[in-house]
Amino acid sequence: MTQAHTTDRYEGYQGILAFELPAPWTGQQLRPEVELFGSMPAVQGEFTPNVVVTVNPYSGTVQDFGRLAVSGIVADLTEGRIVDVSEWDFRPGASTEEALGHSGRIIEYTHRAPVGHTVSGVDYLVIHQGWAIQISTTTALQTRHLFAEEFEAIARSVSVLQPAADTEEKPAGEESSSGSPEASVDEVASRARGEVLEDYSFYQAAGSWIGEGTWLTGAAIARMGELEDSVLGRLGLGAKDPVLAELQELGVLEGGRLSEIGDVMAAMLNGATTRMRLTGRFLDGETMLQAFVVGDLALVAAEQGYGPRVLNQSWHPDDETMFNVQLIPLSELSSCASRWVGAGPAWNVHVEPLLLQNGQLDERFAGETPLPSGANEAMEQVWNHPWFIWEIQAEGDTTSIDPITYVNVGPRGNYRIGLIEHPETGRDHPGLWATDSSYILWQLEDVLQAVVFGRDVQLG
Repeated sequence: MTQAHTTDRYEGYQGILAFELPAPWTGQQLRPEVELFGSMPAVQGEFTPNVVVTVNPYSGTVQDFGRLAVSGIVADLTEGRIVDVSEWDFRPGASTEEALGHSGRIIEYTHRAPVGHTVSGVDYLVIHQGWAIQISTTTALQTRHLFAEEFEAIARSVSVLQPAADTEEKPAGEESSSGSPEASVDEVASRARGEVLEDYSFYQAAGSWIGEGTWLTGAAIARMGELEDSVLGRLGLGAKDPVLAELQELGVLEGGRLSEIGDVMAAMLNGATTRMRLTGRFLDGETMLQAFVVGDLALVAAEQGYGPRVLNQSWHPDDETMFNVQLIPLSELSSCASRWVGAGPAWNVHVEPLLLQNGQLDERFAGETPLPSGANEAMEQVWNHPWFIWEIQAEGDTTSIDPITYVNVGPRGNYRIGLIEHPETGRDHPGLWATDSSYILWQLEDVLQAVVFGRDVQLG
């Protein structure tokens, strides 16, 4: 027997909006600046999923509303990082007349919650009846996929009880008059989609930092694993071994034994039940991020990722070959990995031709090569931009994931690389297909959960 899902309707603090919450969600009236608030019942030790809705009179464009919301997330939240921005139809399937004022945006991001963990935020924006409505949904990174449909249903249930006075909505496609860098337009995506789309590429670069860590050479990491349960005598310590000297200077090795943190790191290197590896290539250089998982912790050892390799962002001040080593909660590994590959906001624009001739991708990997015949503007931009090629691999006790390959092409975002069957010949051809950065974050989380829990991947 199918169980009926009940919903309750809640009116806002100022009586401007209302929304519906499914059981067991409950609504509360918090303070004037929060029009609507709802949350799941609290569970000890877990982040409580919640929805916060704010509303303000507004006569600007949806493009400017998107820019303001994105800049506010970055400025107001701790470690606020924009993952992706996409279009959102507040009332899907509505007629042309009914749909006026229903064009909106979805902003996906991560930030550090007051409890200390990095969490997932998705904001739904719409300008409706003179109001700028921002519906902010927050949950733990690893549970976003469980609540995604429920969050969107709550967002779509928002209704306006009283229109804003003396406001006039600008057409959704009208460009901002602002001349600031934040108001720039993605010209290629705008022409491809036939509407004005904001350029958020600045946030792609700003969000590629993977956090503070301890700097170690590759030799020191390897030696640390070898030293687990070992004791070095005076002869061993006095051999002027530069690797041992490095470990002693960092406090990883004390009195001939690994220190407490060194012992934890060595145990994870040797006893990890789950491993994730990202490999990247830019020009002739290769780089990697490795993660070793034991329980609810992950030891991450990373060489330079997209930001330092492609954008010349700062890395180790004295030695660019050093590894950044961090011990982080497992719940934050997918976010760390997505930052390393540079998965940030970019409008998903498909390239033509989708199918390439055999050998064309190999030639492009090797360097400059002629543009494919019949290339559209998006393909021209993709083909001529520097490529950061990266690959996901992961394995656990009972599950391993076949490599998944992407190429990061900066302002156009990431494109999956693979073989596609030609509809007429049935033969496989190499191809590139645009992939949202939000999908990449959830794919990384899906791969991680698959190898941790020994299940199949759900996002192919």
